[in-house]
Amino acid sequence: MIDPSFLSMEDILSIHEQEIKRAGGKPNIRESESIEACVDAPKVTFDGKYLNNLFEMAATYLSCLTIRHPFVDGNKRTALASGLTFLYLNGYEIEETYALELADLVIDFLTKEFTKENVARHLKENASKM
Repeated sequence: MIDPSFLSMEDILSIHEQEIKRAGGKPNIRESESIEACVDAPKVTFDGKYLNNLFEMAATYLSCLTIRHPFVDGNKRTALASGLTFLYLNGYEIEETYALELADLVIDFLTKEFTKENVARHLKENASKM
C-alpha cells in the first residue's frame, strides 16, 4: 500500500468548524488529547506495514471521534466528515443509495447495530475510485 494521506489535527479542527457553521452547535473542544488520539489511531503499523486498509482507516476516524466525543457539539458530523475526507484525499468517493444513509451508518455504529468492521465494509462497498 502506498502511504495514505492522513488527516492532521488542524484538518479535523477545520472539519469540525465547518460542520458547526453549517448545521449549528457550540464550537468548543471538550478534550484536545482525544482529537490527537484520533489523528494517530488510523496510522497503526506493525513491522513497517499498515495494519488496516483505507476503508478500515476511514472507519477508525469515524469510530474514534464518535466514541471519544472530543467536541461539545458536532462529534458525529465531524466523525463522518473526517472519514469521508480521508477517503477523498486518497482517491475515493462514497455514494449514498438514499438521503442520510451515511448519517444512519453513524447512528447504527453508536447503537452497536454495526461494528467498526461493518462500517469499513459499507464504505468499501459504496466507494468509487475517482
